[in-house]
Amino acid sequence: MVRMGTLSLALYCEGSTDEQFIPPVAMETARRVLAKHKRSDIEVLSIRLIRVKKKSRLEAILQAAREAYGYHALLIHSDADSPTPDKAKRERYDPGHSAVQSTNEAVCKNLLPIIPVQAIEAWMLADYELLLAEIGTSMDIHELGIPEKASQVEAITKPKQRLKEVVQRAYASRSKRQRDTDIDFLYEAMGEKINLDRLNNVPSYKQFVTDLTMTLKTLNLIQ
Repeated sequence: MVRMGTLSLALYCEGSTDEQFIPPVAMETARRVLAKHKRSDIEVLSIRLIRVKKKSRLEAILQAAREAYGYHALLIHSDADSPTPDKAKRERYDPGHSAVQSTNEAVCKNLLPIIPVQAIEAWMLADYELLLAEIGTSMDIHELGIPEKASQVEAITKPKQRLKEVVQRAYASRSKRQRDTDIDFLYEAMGEKINLDRLNNVPSYKQFVTDLTMTLKTLNLIQ
């Protein structure tokens, strides 16, 4: 809930692994934006995760907005599953946003999309140094199939599959148990440590920063 000198955010995600990765990234991004505008005095509170039972996307966003009432803003995550975020925003975000803006119910009206091109795993591939450290490998990024430039990660059509392949290649000489390791262990750790300067080279993340900045201006938290 809103308290003086704080920023309170809620988040509705598509999946459980997204819930591990996105909150720390969004919180640190908010801190950076506030600091850039000389508002480090504002405390970014822990993000509230909102889970909605299976409904249409429009109904889910509307229900999430109801539950986020009293928060400064509600982040809505949706993977683009496409080379651009336009279709996902148009089909999976805009109708829900319109419904929230037109209702007279008690809802959070400040909605903020997070739409990675293809999937959130592209953002994880952007910081290859952290990824290699978390996997525990000294293999070359070219051997593992990781782009050198962060700006290239959203050209990968199936980033989640690529991330799995990276782990499998890194663990190829290890025991079968290690080779079969799931990638779930990476989401929370990478969300907390990812290099935002490197992530800022990823277009969809830059769009999130722009949208967040505009939202904070609308809330009169920054000028």
